[in-house]
Amino acid sequence: MASSSYILEPVAPAKRIISMDILRGIAVLGILIMNIQSFAMPSVAYNNPTAYENLVGNDLWVWLVSHVFADQKFMAIFSMMFGASVVMLSQKARKEQVRSTDLQNKRFIFLAIFGLLHAYLLWFGDVLFVYAICGFFMFIFRSKKSSVQIRTGIIFLIVGSLISLIIGYSTPLWEPGEYEATAAEIWLPNPTAIMEEIDFYRSNWERQILYRAPQAFQMQTTVFIFETFWRVAGLMLIGMALYKRRVFKAKQTVKYYTKMIGYGFGLGLPLVIIGTLLNFNYDWDFKLSFFYFTQFNYWGSILMALGYIGVIMLMCKSGTRSFLAKRLADVGKMALSTYLIQSIMCSFIFYGHGMALFGDMDRTGQIVFVMGIWIFNIVFAKLWLNYFKFGPFEWIWRSLTYGKMQPIVKK
Repeated sequence: MASSSYILEPVAPAKRIISMDILRGIAVLGILIMNIQSFAMPSVAYNNPTAYENLVGNDLWVWLVSHVFADQKFMAIFSMMFGASVVMLSQKARKEQVRSTDLQNKRFIFLAIFGLLHAYLLWFGDVLFVYAICGFFMFIFRSKKSSVQIRTGIIFLIVGSLISLIIGYSTPLWEPGEYEATAAEIWLPNPTAIMEEIDFYRSNWERQILYRAPQAFQMQTTVFIFETFWRVAGLMLIGMALYKRRVFKAKQTVKYYTKMIGYGFGLGLPLVIIGTLLNFNYDWDFKLSFFYFTQFNYWGSILMALGYIGVIMLMCKSGTRSFLAKRLADVGKMALSTYLIQSIMCSFIFYGHGMALFGDMDRTGQIVFVMGIWIFNIVFAKLWLNYFKFGPFEWIWRSLTYGKMQPIVKK
């Protein structure tokens, strides 16, 4: 076996798995439906939509459709796809009889750097840093049997769920005033606190960082330890298993994908709807909604993500040469660039160094911007890939990972 881990070369564009590119493209476009809320409104409005502006009329319907069909669903797919990419690179290394450990570690390190820059300079809700850290720890499972990966992934997901339930159950034991302070911070802040956040994000870029940095740090520490690590790590492991079982390659049977759809929407969709109805029935009570009712979407979103995967793979089995399939594959080929470009565009639209619309656009208007950004992403990916092999940020990431400048211009 060769000793160097740098004999490996990036996968050539012509050898990519188009069904995975399509799935990745849909996922990165889909996550913008929810991400834009964090760009456009005070941060509490994501978890508690009643905390800022009235949730009525078209805005209510936009939120309902977004929450039921998008919230955490596309992010779950994106997480699974990252787990699949870890296995892909390892299998490629095994075929070429080289070790991929050093290469994978460099891949995670540079992705973490991308994530840190993204979180502190553009948007506190970054997921790249989370993927890098989770990928580093989940790498040890890359060669395990798919059944082991699925069982371990479910265990991680259960731990994440239990943490939320246990914290919620323990609230009577909190120090006097701690419950009220926590609720005011993350669920229903006073008008002064909301206006302070709006003021910071409508100001210049340097002043935004003063507010964004503590938010990003909290996401990468407290939220990561108690929430996102367990969910993302579990989904990555499930993604590894699904890749090994050829699910993402559209090579499973129609019956297999039909079962995924049945479980995904037969069980997942009702769970999400029940959780939503409970939130409204109990007037978005902090303890009930934040710690308990979120569990319905926590699990329902995973099942629905599997249902989406089943639908997309059935479509890929019937053909991947349509205009829409090719355009979605283009976006998937440069998913990292698309994700970061979305943040660049949204920060310009909503923050003070651009149009300063933060806190001033309702959910209906946000969806209009989502569709506009989607069109830009699709058109830009097509035009860029006419001349270049990789997306701009993919090229930087690959060049850093492989330790040499990668050829990018198509000949």
